[in-house]
Amino acid sequence: MKKYLLILTAMFCSIVAMAQNTDAMLFGDVKAKEGGKHLPHAVIRVKGTNLKTQCDATGHFKLSNLPLGKQVVIATLDGYQQQEKEVDMVNNKGTEVYFELEKDPLELSQVVVTGTRTSHFVKDVPIRTEVLTSQAITKKNAQNLYEALEGVPGIRVEQQCQFCNFSEVRMQGLGAEHTQVLIDGEPIYSGLAGVYGLQQIGTNDIDRLEVVKGAGSALYGSSAVAGAINIISKEPTFEPSVTGDIQFGNFGFKSYKGSGSMRYNNIGLSVFAQRTQMDAIDRTQNGLTRKEVKHKDGISDRVDETMNNLGFSLYFYQPFAKNDKLVLRGKAIDEHRFGGVMTNDQYLNPYTDGTEDIRTNRLSADLAYTLPIGKHSELNLTTAYVYHKRQATNDTFLHDYMDSHKDPAHPDEDGAEPDVSMMRPYIAKENTVTPSLTLTSILGNHTLLGGVQGYFTRLRETGLYVISAEDEKTSPYYGVPYTSIGKKHANELGFFIQDEWNVTPKLTVVPGIRVDSHSSGEEYATSVKVSDSAFPTTKFSKTTVNPRIAIKYELTPSLVLRANVGTGFRAPYGFSEDLHLCSGSPRVWKSSNLKGERAISYNLSADYYAKKYQFSINIFRTNLKDKIQFSPADDEVKKFGYSYQWENVDDAYVQGVELGAKANLFRNFNAGINWTFNQGKFKHERADWSDPNDETVKEFPQRLQYAKDSRNISRFPAMTGDIDLDYTPGTWSFSLTSSLQGRMYIDYNSEDDGATSKIKKTNTFMIFNCRAAKRFGMCTVYAGAKNIFSYIQDEKHTDDAAFMYAPVYGATWYVGLSVKL
Repeated sequence: MKKYLLILTAMFCSIVAMAQNTDAMLFGDVKAKEGGKHLPHAVIRVKGTNLKTQCDATGHFKLSNLPLGKQVVIATLDGYQQQEKEVDMVNNKGTEVYFELEKDPLELSQVVVTGTRTSHFVKDVPIRTEVLTSQAITKKNAQNLYEALEGVPGIRVEQQCQFCNFSEVRMQGLGAEHTQVLIDGEPIYSGLAGVYGLQQIGTNDIDRLEVVKGAGSALYGSSAVAGAINIISKEPTFEPSVTGDIQFGNFGFKSYKGSGSMRYNNIGLSVFAQRTQMDAIDRTQNGLTRKEVKHKDGISDRVDETMNNLGFSLYFYQPFAKNDKLVLRGKAIDEHRFGGVMTNDQYLNPYTDGTEDIRTNRLSADLAYTLPIGKHSELNLTTAYVYHKRQATNDTFLHDYMDSHKDPAHPDEDGAEPDVSMMRPYIAKENTVTPSLTLTSILGNHTLLGGVQGYFTRLRETGLYVISAEDEKTSPYYGVPYTSIGKKHANELGFFIQDEWNVTPKLTVVPGIRVDSHSSGEEYATSVKVSDSAFPTTKFSKTTVNPRIAIKYELTPSLVLRANVGTGFRAPYGFSEDLHLCSGSPRVWKSSNLKGERAISYNLSADYYAKKYQFSINIFRTNLKDKIQFSPADDEVKKFGYSYQWENVDDAYVQGVELGAKANLFRNFNAGINWTFNQGKFKHERADWSDPNDETVKEFPQRLQYAKDSRNISRFPAMTGDIDLDYTPGTWSFSLTSSLQGRMYIDYNSEDDGATSKIKKTNTFMIFNCRAAKRFGMCTVYAGAKNIFSYIQDEKHTDDAAFMYAPVYGATWYVGLSVKL
């Protein structure tokens, strides 16, 4: 590891170039081509350098000490197409340049950073990147990250528990454990946040989402096998502004948002707050057809939830040196969700049968400092700290206690219930620190980037358990309640280097490599003795090397080809399924012999860009080796009270083709369509469905009829599609969106009767959403609906809470008022 550190240090020292004082000055203005109005705050930068400035409130700018000779100057502004102009800079002389920018209806002039950790426009980025803007998030009426990601091509968000609405994101068929979610470039969304965090992160302060699919471990380390989703926060605005939004809907939905933003001289401040409330919903029941399912059963389909988000961002421009920037951010999340049996309000009591109650508190603070070094280099230092606490209850302990305290004379009846004073919630506290340091330098046709990134986390948890497995009835510890104390840790240090080489004006090659040293472990203790031997500890240590190469070639000014291949790595730590079960204590066993997953990903894409339309095709494939799978605990593991374990079950692959088109069909009318065809399979059939010697198959041999289907990657639709229509005449705006989900395979594991377990092949369905808005000066009135035709899934089994593959309640509607001062 010291060797890599020395290489990076040498690189840092060798590429820093000092500034040259030329006294060559550039000045001018920026106007809109349509109407000739000056455009304030457009960004002016010199291509191939880090020199840039911003227009003032009148649309004028000046930039001094530019390099001599012919230079390319670029003007950009959100909502407008970029414009480049060539100027000849002369020593001790001023040069004028004037820009006229055209509207950008397809948002191709968005600046993105995630794919290479360097700034690019969407159409110029070497690694294909998709952007979801704050305007698009508003149009979706997305209150949280989960809703914002719905309908993004190649991404599927889903819920896996009707009692608690546990949610996760899947990218190109791979689960949440393979997708790195970043907040302003830092991997602070992990561990406990991976369980309910998609719905806990509000959208009020999100400027945009950047989605990069395919091999991401070369830049972002473990868990970026499928790619990365980067949440970019809003910056303070030049004009002081205050916004407010209030919204109401059916099923007790209420939303309140407020934000403020301002810049004064070299200081910028933005603050935001958001509160969302919704009642529990009961609309469906067990059944094998939609007609049977479409009735209430007294059990929540959507949880009762109250979510609060608030935070601030403080920007210091040029605090210590010319053009440097210091950013301080703080955010807080407080959420309470509960669901289960709604009859007689039973779900309000967290210690009763059929209920779950989860409280989350999350505090985060981060610092980011950018220092330009000369005209061609830039140093970036960031560090973030997160404190995350979750307190949760469910009926697992209650059931286990009653099962182990049955009257032998009446084995079919429920056993004795625990004393109420014994009941305790599961409590987990996580502390995470993620520091990073990067240096970027432009040397001729090369943009070199090198850096180091750390990830250090500590998780402490306590939970109430009882050994109740049938095969432990003869144990002296059978039925003994105890508190488990779990301690988990992970340390990861990664060194990365990348060269963005513009071989020719049309050809860019981006090789990169990252070396990660990962170590993690788990250990447990119990409040009373429940085993003749000590609880085993888990240790995992691995150093991985993940290379990547990306190629971009402009076949024509409008047609861009991109290829990307790289390896990935997933460490066996922090799986969300552990924490979803409120059983990070001794319920999910990770053996020290568990191997980390290895992957290799391929992406090949073609994008055609025009002023009024865009077409794209993206072909992808990821091969996984030693895929980790969630499985029932074996007999040896059960002796320690574990119910589940992780196993390296098999190799697997996912592949597919994504097709997309956008068009500005006529004035104020935009349309978009995306279509994806997918396939994902294990190398072999899964043993719990195909092996006659498997204990589960021995007991229920009818499972063998699903052996062939068990090769399919679960929850990976064979086809997905999205349609997006927008019409904005004057002060009105109308939008209609639709999402299609094709057939997929999903396991049903019956708790009451294993003979009814099966692998279901779901039907294709479509969901439609709509929104309309009217602006009156500073106010905007709007209304909309989601799932307007009230589609629900056509089969339901409450005993398997994860058996969810489509909506389980009908249409929701909302009305609102937004004010901007």
